[in-house]
Amino acid sequence: MRIDDHIIHALRKAVTAAGDAKEFALRCGVSASNISRYLSGKVRTITDESWEKLLPFLELTPQKPAAGTIANTPELRQFILEAMAKKSLSTPDQLRRFIGYGHSSSFKRIFDGELNWFPDVLSAVFDALECDASHAPLTPGEREMLSPVGLYRDGAMLVRPVPVVEWANAASHLEMLESDNVVMDQWDPETTPTVPVPADARRDTRAFRVNGISMEPKILDDDIVLVEPVDNTDDIPDNKIVVVRFNDQSDIPEKVVCKRFRRQNNSQLLLTSDNPEGHIIPFDRSDILWIGIVVKKISEM
Repeated sequence: MRIDDHIIHALRKAVTAAGDAKEFALRCGVSASNISRYLSGKVRTITDESWEKLLPFLELTPQKPAAGTIANTPELRQFILEAMAKKSLSTPDQLRRFIGYGHSSSFKRIFDGELNWFPDVLSAVFDALECDASHAPLTPGEREMLSPVGLYRDGAMLVRPVPVVEWANAASHLEMLESDNVVMDQWDPETTPTVPVPADARRDTRAFRVNGISMEPKILDDDIVLVEPVDNTDDIPDNKIVVVRFNDQSDIPEKVVCKRFRRQNNSQLLLTSDNPEGHIIPFDRSDILWIGIVVKKISEM
């Protein structure tokens, strides 16, 4: 979960209500140090596990619909609930399973009015419930965003596009991302190469086109990898493949690498290559500007 001003405001309100960060940490089960890092802006994302713990304690109000989303109005939710009753579906989780959407917490937030609808998800809901979109409380512009009727009736996968960052641009992309430059989340779908990911994949998932042969045969030159950022190296299982952007203060000449993450003697951190001709990079946590776990690769034929 990407940390924005909306989430920081809700966190501060929850901490104040609890008395202090330590007491709030005891209540929600997230460490006080992590909560302080969220509030200070030292990290820009919250892991899914921590977000699941924090969410019940946060008061999040609906935000203005982002570009490409459909406003999640009370009228629209009521329209869907009435259609669900006709299918003997009584809970958001039953509907989530009915359409094959994977992330229960995100779907619950939709029905709590905290998130807006992505057009393909709402299209899948309408298809599953056999709703007539012309009767739904939508604006003409929102109705045009919906997929053709019946597209998801037979279980088509819900996907969304993620822009592909070329390896030569990865260092500057991640530097701007960590500076919280909102321009990095704006891209032209007509000119930017993209890859499809499941609609319920993490919103901060990044796609990079790898350059080089150091991870052969697992990852080949020109493969595209999907990467989920992590806040702390302690959260990375040993032997996972990662993408790392080193900060400008480190002595490591390569600013961005795709390597295998390893711990030596439970303390020394190393990045290793699968290709025997590749090199090993010892590093320290303080060298890292951004790090993420490779969750999938896509080989272009």
